[in-house]
Amino acid sequence: MQESASIHMQRQTIDTTAPSFESLHHENENGFCVMADSAPVMLWVAGPDKQFEWFNRAWLEFTGRTRADERGSGWFAGIHEEDLERCIGIYHASFDARQPFTMDFRLKRQDNTYRWVLATGVPRHAPDGSFHGYTGSCIDIHERKELEERLAERTRALRVADRRKDEFLAMLAHDLRNPLGPIANATAILKMMESQTPAIAPVRQIVERQLDQLRRVIGDMRDVTRITQAKLELQREKLAVTDLVREAITNAQPQLDHRGHRVNLRPGDESLAVAGDPMRLAQALSHLIVNAAKFTPVPGQVEVFTNAEGPLVQIHVRDHGQGIAPDFLPHVFEPFAQENQSKPRTNSGLGVGLTIAKRLAELHGGDIIGHSGGRNQGAEFVLSLPRFDESELSCDDPAGSSALAGATSFAGTA
Repeated sequence: MQESASIHMQRQTIDTTAPSFESLHHENENGFCVMADSAPVMLWVAGPDKQFEWFNRAWLEFTGRTRADERGSGWFAGIHEEDLERCIGIYHASFDARQPFTMDFRLKRQDNTYRWVLATGVPRHAPDGSFHGYTGSCIDIHERKELEERLAERTRALRVADRRKDEFLAMLAHDLRNPLGPIANATAILKMMESQTPAIAPVRQIVERQLDQLRRVIGDMRDVTRITQAKLELQREKLAVTDLVREAITNAQPQLDHRGHRVNLRPGDESLAVAGDPMRLAQALSHLIVNAAKFTPVPGQVEVFTNAEGPLVQIHVRDHGQGIAPDFLPHVFEPFAQENQSKPRTNSGLGVGLTIAKRLAELHGGDIIGHSGGRNQGAEFVLSLPRFDESELSCDDPAGSSALAGATSFAGTA
């Protein structure tokens, strides 16, 4: 009875142009209030004049204020000053459009600390369709908001660290190139001295082999940094697929010979052609062949064959080696990924060959997909490229470089 009397007195002090929340629900207000006050979330009701009329017990216990304090626009006093203008703008714009809204803001708790809350409001209509205001709720999301902010900060820190890593790799690759020239000159001098000192020959050969390996590693580092920093420039032209395959095998031949492997090249359609940078596409394909050679028992065989699949040309590189575990297969194109890193490494390289290959394929409008039946089941990688279209090489862009130059990021490893 005291609550009803209080509501009756409050009703008399509110001057609105439409029926109030209490008058609309006079017969059922006691049941509604009991139900709303038992709700585990903060509830509120606003009238058609945008003024807030009612708050449940959960709201009042959270803010430590009375309904009289919160009525009208009084509840704005509890919103953090940095969020107030945004919240009022969202509320009024949604109210005028009669649209539901959701917004988060910091609301002062009864202990004078601010907590992030998520507020949701929906229009309230009578059975005849007339607009009677809004009904809404608020839930405390402070812990979730703090977690999101920590994750965002962590993401920013990781991006900075990733950028610094790329810058370091670029600088390291540049600095490591400087000694290559003098070392190469020294090996040439050693070769000239072999006629008088034959014992030098084995030493010179060791140095040359390691020098070649160092050149490949540094080359991979430079390519990775160029791709990630969007500094890779490609020149596009019509390229016969058979020529591309032969060039890639030639590039990979030293690694094939070193491991005693041979390539089983199946004849393909001589008419198949793609548009792209011959050097970079051969590089991408040679990475796939070298990757197959690395993981094939010595001596072994690497199969290479081509086919047309709709608008795509597909180049398959298949081996019968150690295979790829199902749980690692989704990660093979990630940079620096190495399977079984807890075990001693048996293959040289940075683990970026497949990364570079996939990114180069993507820059040409293609892709690379890997397949494996699992351990000791071998693996197959398929390089897919769009078939050549005369319209792609226009007179306005004879080199076709603008369509291929640059990269944003790479997802993509040998």
